[in-house]
Amino acid sequence: MINDLALLKTTSAMAGHAARRHAVLSENIANANTPDFKAKDLKPFAEIYKQSAQSGASLAALSMSSQLVETVGSADPNGNTVSLEGQMLTSVQTVGKHDLALLMYRKTLDMMKLAIGKNI
Repeated sequence: MINDLALLKTTSAMAGHAARRHAVLSENIANANTPDFKAKDLKPFAEIYKQSAQSGASLAALSMSSQLVETVGSADPNGNTVSLEGQMLTSVQTVGKHDLALLMYRKTLDMMKLAIGKNI
């Protein structure tokens, strides 16, 4: 178990993905009034995890290189596709996923400390 800490690697990749996604969403919000700006998002973490499991590639490497995808939405008259309401909702969901990843990471460490007899 000590040599293969897959759960810790997975939760770390999940938290990193959420942080990168939050940065992309922030950029979208910052460019909400920029003409012809197309809103972007990252590939969902579930797809990256599935791709990692199928290909045997490192989850951390795939998560770090997750590609930007253009979000589908109606464009304003100036060609901008950013929906502030949609970006804010997605941002809140992303914060929740980041918090979940950190909670899982923390609880895994707590269980490991308990197993080796360290006080938590």
